[in-house]
Amino acid sequence: MGWRLRKSIKIAKGVRLNVSKSGLGLSVGGKGFRVGVGPKGAYTSTSIPGTGLYSINYLGKTKSANSYESTVHENTKQYYENIQMPRELSKKFVKDDPIGGLGIIAAIVLLFISWPLAFIVGILSCIWINKKEKASPHGQAKEFFIKGKTAYRNGDYQKALECFSKVIELCPDTYSFYPEVAFLYRMAGKLQEAINLFEKYLEVYPEDHIVKLNYGITYGHLGDYEKLIEILQTLPVDVKQELPVINAMGYAYLALNKPELAIEILEKGPVRSRKIMDEQMKNFRYLLGTAYKENGDTAKAIKEFQKIYAEDANYNDVKDILQELSMKKRTYPKLIK
Repeated sequence: MGWRLRKSIKIAKGVRLNVSKSGLGLSVGGKGFRVGVGPKGAYTSTSIPGTGLYSINYLGKTKSANSYESTVHENTKQYYENIQMPRELSKKFVKDDPIGGLGIIAAIVLLFISWPLAFIVGILSCIWINKKEKASPHGQAKEFFIKGKTAYRNGDYQKALECFSKVIELCPDTYSFYPEVAFLYRMAGKLQEAINLFEKYLEVYPEDHIVKLNYGITYGHLGDYEKLIEILQTLPVDVKQELPVINAMGYAYLALNKPELAIEILEKGPVRSRKIMDEQMKNFRYLLGTAYKENGDTAKAIKEFQKIYAEDANYNDVKDILQELSMKKRTYPKLIK
């Protein structure tokens, strides 16, 4: 049995308007048990008063369908965490449906005359609104989003990408979703498609520096290192002092065979000192060591690679590089046994 969170608005004694991301619903009953209708049909619900938690059983659905729904809810936190329902899709559809909106208003007015009639009108209005939304591009986009999220959770990234791309096709104004789909395109090796989405997003949100960094890195994947540097140089000073940006800039200069410029960037280092040798720091040391090596400064190169080796002897080809450098510099004849 799945437990959920909901928002419920009391509109009369025993009558509530229920609001969720799935749509609107209307229910009648008391504490602990209610009967109503929502986006997925008629249902009964059992709740724990005062907690906001409740379980729901849809009338006419099989046990397996309810079990699947419960499983999806219970594993929500295991979904691809960075992909959330685009805020543009989370907006309420009722404001775009004057007929359904009038029906809700009529139901509220009828509460002062006949609450059974108000309940019936309210139910019919909710059914109308939910059906209209499902048939609209907005509603179809929501369905594709849910399918894509499920596909990603199951490891079917190609299907997830197809579904998420359909969301943008149906609702081009879901700009907040563009970077998420761009990341999936990049994972799939479709770099130009990723760049196109990053660019469209940055036209609307030009101050999103994390997306701008990833936009530049995608050009790096394409081999356009000059463009990568150009984009990174447009970032604010404080952002350019962050380790991921420093590493990206150093890598670009090394790829352009300009180790002296890579050294100039990398030697400044991150503003905040890091006592722990995490992956970003290992990458930083590796890039700096490589820059020294390419620039002919063997002693400094050995020092950087030794720092990595002391923490992770199997990191990339550090062991082989140290062997190579120790042969060049006879003052380090037995660095690695």
